[in-house]
Amino acid sequence: MTEVRMPKPGDAITEAEITEFLVADGASVAEGDPLYSIATDKVEMDIEAPASGVVSWKVEAGGTYDVGALIAVIA
Repeated sequence: MTEVRMPKPGDAITEAEITEFLVADGASVAEGDPLYSIATDKVEMDIEAPASGVVSWKVEAGGTYDVGALIAVIA
């Protein structure tokens, strides 16, 4: 099982909004595939899956979460 946590896209950034899930809850993903999109006041980016497996989202799209927050689990 791999925990997916909110990345730190910049030095001064402490939180980011999840704008879109690119993989449905319960769907399979391959390591390196786009997993979800985030946005801050300075950057928008897609985040890649750190591992292969089945995604279980722990948060909601549209929410703002702190850097390091648990976003999903890949099993």
